[in-house]
Amino acid sequence: MDAQGPEKASPYVQRANPTYTNAVDEENLLGQLYGFKAIPNGFLIDENGVLDYMKFGGFDIRKAETVKMVSEWATATQSEDLSSEVEQKTPGEEHLGAIALFQEGNGQYRQGLTAEALVKWKEAMALDPDNLVIRKQIWAVEHPERFYASDKVDYAWQKEQLEKGI
Repeated sequence: MDAQGPEKASPYVQRANPTYTNAVDEENLLGQLYGFKAIPNGFLIDENGVLDYMKFGGFDIRKAETVKMVSEWATATQSEDLSSEVEQKTPGEEHLGAIALFQEGNGQYRQGLTAEALVKWKEAMALDPDNLVIRKQIWAVEHPERFYASDKVDYAWQKEQLEKGI
């Protein structure tokens, strides 16, 4: 999920060197559908469009156990029965309202109206303050050096911001 588009996520995907298709959800449609408020998440969808697996938070293809699980799933002759580590949640009214505001801000952002987009995104944060997906998109636009200027995202800085309630 990156409101700034796949170009921003591309260096991270390339470094992971995956052997499967990746997609970037610019609109946070999956967050709207599944109700998650943090990333990274993993979804494995078979060739028939059947969702075989989902994990909310902590999906990391760099971990050996994740690589093994994905590789075994991808090379199986039929879809394996992988149970989700997290049950699907029904998104609440606040979450859905926040996503709607976030998506409205995304439209403004794509039109080059960054200041206006940030206003909408901050309205979304006020409605759903524990939504880290939205919060991190605001931070990424306001502080790109903490997300895109080096080989690693500055998670220590993010933790400091959360501790300060920002």
